[in-house]
Amino acid sequence: MEHRILSRYRSRHPHSYHHLLRRIVLLAALFVLALDVAALAQDTLPPPPPADATAAGQNPAPGQNDVRAVRVSDVAGQVQVFQDGQLAFNQAEPNMPAVEGMRFVTGEDGRLEIEFEDGSVARLAPNSSFRLTQLRRDAQGNAITRIDALTGLSYYELNSRAGQFAVGLAQENATPEGASIFRVDLDNDPNELAVMQGEVHVGDGDGVSVDVHPNQTFQTDPSQPGQFTVADSINANSWDQWNSDRDQELADMESSETTARASTTNPDDASWNDLDYYGSWYSVPGYGEVWSPNGVGADWDPFGDGSWGYYPAFGYTWISAYPWGWWPYHCGAWDYLDTWGWIWAPGNCGWGLYGAGWMPYPTVWHGPPAWKPPMRPRRPSTPLPRIIAVNRGPQYAAPFRFDHARSLQPRPLDFNGATIAPLQAGIHPVQRGPLGETFTASLVRQHPELAPAAVRSAGTPIVRVPQPRMPVPSAPLSSWGYHPSRPAAAPRAPSGGSPRSGGGAPRSSGGGSHPSGGGGGKPHR
Repeated sequence: MEHRILSRYRSRHPHSYHHLLRRIVLLAALFVLALDVAALAQDTLPPPPPADATAAGQNPAPGQNDVRAVRVSDVAGQVQVFQDGQLAFNQAEPNMPAVEGMRFVTGEDGRLEIEFEDGSVARLAPNSSFRLTQLRRDAQGNAITRIDALTGLSYYELNSRAGQFAVGLAQENATPEGASIFRVDLDNDPNELAVMQGEVHVGDGDGVSVDVHPNQTFQTDPSQPGQFTVADSINANSWDQWNSDRDQELADMESSETTARASTTNPDDASWNDLDYYGSWYSVPGYGEVWSPNGVGADWDPFGDGSWGYYPAFGYTWISAYPWGWWPYHCGAWDYLDTWGWIWAPGNCGWGLYGAGWMPYPTVWHGPPAWKPPMRPRRPSTPLPRIIAVNRGPQYAAPFRFDHARSLQPRPLDFNGATIAPLQAGIHPVQRGPLGETFTASLVRQHPELAPAAVRSAGTPIVRVPQPRMPVPSAPLSSWGYHPSRPAAAPRAPSGGSPRSGGGAPRSSGGGSHPSGGGGGKPHR
C-alpha cells in the first residue's frame, strides 16, 4: 500500500519526489538517534527516589530505610578506604559518605574522624584502622552501629541519643551505657580500653563481662581468651591532645546557632552546626528560611570545588570540598538569585537514602546565565576513576580556608527590592562538643515558645518535627538530575511580580535548568 502511494506520488511530482525521500531518511535517522540518547540517559542515572516516608514526621516503614550514610567529617594525611576486601578510595576526603562495610586505614601521618547523626564521633590516630561493620536501622527506625577496631589507636565519643552503638576489639564487645568517651589501643600488649567518661560494658558472651567506669582501663590478651584485668587508672597517650583539640574545634562551631533548623526532622544532627558557623540564614518570602555561605559574592559557584566519588550502591555521588558541604549537597536545593548569588533551601533532610532524607547527588533549581553544573558521570561500564576531581578555580574554595578561631562576615540579602538581614544566633548550649547539650534541649531551655506544646509541657527534647517535603519530580531524569518542566508548587512573589524578572516564581535569569536530585519542586511554605 505504502509502495503504491509513493509510486503514484513519484509519477505526478517527479521534481519533489527526491526531496520527500531525503526528508523521510533524515527523520528516520533522527528517530534512531533519539532512541540512542534515551537509552544512554536511562543507563546514566539511578532510578528516581521513592516518596519520603518521613515527610509527616513518621518513622520509615519496616525494612524500607535501613541503610545509612554517615559523614567523613575530618581527614588529615593519608587515609585509605576499603570495601569488600578491595581498595575503594586511595585517599579519603572530608564530606565523603561512609557506608556499611567500609574499612578505613590511616598512614603514618593519617588521621580520620567520622561523624554520626546524633553528633557522636569515631576517630583514628596514625597507623590505625577500623571497620563500619554495621550501619543500619531496625524496623522501628532506630540506628544500629557497630564499629570493629582492627589495629592501632582509636577514640569514641558516643552520645547514644540516636540508637545502639557497639565497638568490637579482638574477642570482646564494648557497649556504652549512655553517653561515654573511651579509647581503644590495640598496639599495647595487652590490648587496652580506657574509659574517660561514662560507663562501658565489655563482654565476650562467655567468660568476660565487666563494667568499666571513668578513669579505669580494661586490659586483655587476645592469646589468652577469657582473662582480663581492670586497672583504676589511665595512662596518658600522646594522641589524647589531638582528640581534645578536635573536641574544641567542634565546640567552637556549636557555640552560636540560629533557630533555622528547629522545624527540620533532625535538628540535633551536628552537620547543621557547620551551616551556622560558615554562613547565614535568611527568611525569604516564597522560600522560607534559606542559607548562604558568608564571605562570597554573586560570582561564587557552589560546585566550584569538589569531586564525584563512585559507590556501587548508588553510583557517583557529589563530595564537596567545602568544609560545610554535607547537607547542601544531599538534600534541599540550590537556587540562584539575580545579582546577589546562590542560596540553599533545606528540605527532606533526614534519614537514610533515596527520597528519605539523603540523596547522592545535589539538586539545583536555577543557575546564572550560561552556568553549567559539573555533569554526573555515568555508571562505569568500563573502568573509570573512583574519584573524579572538579576544580573550577582556586577562588571558589579560598573564602573558607581560615582558622576556626574566626568566622566570615555575613552580607544582607537583596530580594524583590527589599534588604533582608541574616537571622541572629539565639541558641547557646551550656555544654558544647560531641557530648554536649542537644540543640533541641537548648531550644526548649532558651526559647520554649518555639517548641511544640507537647514538648514544652513534658520538658523533653524534640524528637521529630514535621518538615515540608520537597516533592519527587514526575518528569524523567537526565544525566545530572535535570528535567525540563517547571518545578512543582513554585511559590509566587508576594507582590504579584517576580523578584527580578517579571512574574511567577522566584528565579534567576539563567532559567531553564531544573536539577531534581532529591526533590524537584520548590517547597511552598
